[in-house]
Amino acid sequence: MKLTKKIFLILIIAAIAITCSTIHAGAQWSSSEEYHVEGIVKENNYSLGYITLYYEDGSGTAPDSAENLTAFRTFTYGFNVTAIRDGYIVGIQNIQPGDRVFIRLDNDRYIEKISARSFYKPVYGTVHYKGVNWLSLKKEDGTFAYYSVPVGVSVYRNGKSESFSNISPGEKVKLLVQVDGTNIHIASIDIEKNPSFVTGIYRGRFEFFDTFRDALIVSNLQEFVNGQWKNSSFIGVKSIKFSEEYNERPARRGAGISYFATQQAPDGTERIVAASYRMNSPFEMVMKDNLLRVSSNNLYLQNLSEPVAFDENLIVVKDGRLVDITALNILDPVKISMERYNNGFLANLITCDSLNNMGLTIYRGRISGVKPEENITVESFARLNGVTWEFTNTPKTFDIDLTVTRLITEDGIGSMRDFKDDYKGRTVYIVANGSKIELISTAPYANSPVSGRITGLSGGSYDSIGIIIENPTGLELSNVLVYDMDEDQWSGHDDLEIEIPVNAIVLKGGKVGSSSLLKEGDEVKIIRHSENLDGILIICD
Repeated sequence: MKLTKKIFLILIIAAIAITCSTIHAGAQWSSSEEYHVEGIVKENNYSLGYITLYYEDGSGTAPDSAENLTAFRTFTYGFNVTAIRDGYIVGIQNIQPGDRVFIRLDNDRYIEKISARSFYKPVYGTVHYKGVNWLSLKKEDGTFAYYSVPVGVSVYRNGKSESFSNISPGEKVKLLVQVDGTNIHIASIDIEKNPSFVTGIYRGRFEFFDTFRDALIVSNLQEFVNGQWKNSSFIGVKSIKFSEEYNERPARRGAGISYFATQQAPDGTERIVAASYRMNSPFEMVMKDNLLRVSSNNLYLQNLSEPVAFDENLIVVKDGRLVDITALNILDPVKISMERYNNGFLANLITCDSLNNMGLTIYRGRISGVKPEENITVESFARLNGVTWEFTNTPKTFDIDLTVTRLITEDGIGSMRDFKDDYKGRTVYIVANGSKIELISTAPYANSPVSGRITGLSGGSYDSIGIIIENPTGLELSNVLVYDMDEDQWSGHDDLEIEIPVNAIVLKGGKVGSSSLLKEGDEVKIIRHSENLDGILIICD
């Protein structure tokens, strides 16, 4: 019996020792009945009231460490917790992933006090490309970086809250980024307050590079205006300085043609922000077309049977900003200057004025809240990017302006004064300029794109002097291309006849309206209903 008691006592002591050693691995015991733990925040779940920490040295980020972190590095908190961050008392919800923290636990291992120090640093750069929840950034040192952007990240433009979906390639931004090992967290994004747009696109005969003045010397200067090369009013040799933000420089002596884009410097002068240099080509052409596809080193145009090659020297300007060619979308209207190269073409310059340059964006979302005559909120939304939809799983609020905002339903023109709570739960199209609503439509979902030229309109009626009385209800389309969503490519198709419902949306020349805006000869992109193939969204190039 005594032997049994001794064995039982030894087992209890061993169990206590193991437990204490396990706790000691993640916490320190003090004489005041308190535990202290240190580490780097992996997750702060305010809704469920717990914090999970990586280890003090930043280790523990590997997937196979997740189970141990959950078991031994997760700590619970209640409502009355003292939280200090960077020397200021804050709510515990302000403790961010990546913060280095020191936690005091009570004897029940609940968080009693937490002190945090942030490790965020500003990263400056230009948006190279943007997805639904990520950014590719060209940093100031010329390197590229990819950042995953968390849902609900704070975005600011001119000191006011902005939606991440409204960030455009070519915009300069400041990211507040914390990096600890493989853990990267973005706290906020600030968009440049005074954006720098391209002020001119030029070409000229390359004479030499003036190293003393840091300037390019050219002659026979021409400017690219609306898709055509126009002779400059300046005659003779011209000196244009390089921007300090642009690091590339040519050889001091050269030959051939220089293509370059300029921006206005703070002193009011034009400075070169991008340049390329080509040998003289015996054949060069300029054309306006729609972009069909971009591969690794070729692009394909709607009305050109041959592919057009490009290289790292290609200059691309979209909506007034310098961008990478990957910022161009399918069926974007482009103006391209290219030369004969081997048996094909080589692009020197591309400009694109997309729908975004008109200030209008098409959204589709389910309404979750209505403040009559003030604003509406959608629980999530999709934004039309080219001819495809980009989905964002966050709410978005749009402003109503009774002098501007219009409503079109399946019954025709509606009144925004009647737009109230009975619209909650309905899915609608919203055409907005920034956050201000221009048009709301109850038309059904459309995801079947086609493009072509309007050769006829049907169903409309006009008075004796040609003023429209009834809107067209159908159109005939030639030069048709149909977009295959699965194959991600366009293919030719026979002429089409497309019905236009009363609540269809038409965008033309920066205006949004009905089919009354359409004319024969218009080049259009149409997003059709996937089942009855009605033309729901009609966008004129």
